[in-house]
Amino acid sequence: MPGQIKTPTNQKLLTNVAVVRMKKGGKRFEIACYKNKVVNWRNKTEKNLDEVLQSETVFTNVSKGQVAKTADLTAAFGMDDHLEICKLILEKGDLQVSDKERQVHTETSFKEVATMIADMC
Repeated sequence: MPGQIKTPTNQKLLTNVAVVRMKKGGKRFEIACYKNKVVNWRNKTEKNLDEVLQSETVFTNVSKGQVAKTADLTAAFGMDDHLEICKLILEKGDLQVSDKERQVHTETSFKEVATMIADMC
């Protein structure tokens, strides 16, 4: 059947992804996590790393599936243990927040401040 398009069977699509980024040693490293679990991990309510990470792989670009090279990981972090590097990125990296989440957080903060000011008057 020439001319037939085949889809890759080894491709894993990531859904419900929160990307946590960290720039170190002039390179950007990313990990794919579950959205709400990152906040729980940082608040110490979630202890199981498998529940937080979608993949124990460190990427240079999660959306394109570009895995970070071992040499880059060693140069930036001084080790090539993906799990330990994932923990570091989870703790100190920047969490990607969507526009809607940011808007809800801003509105909630505004309402809290307005309530506090109204109580003081």
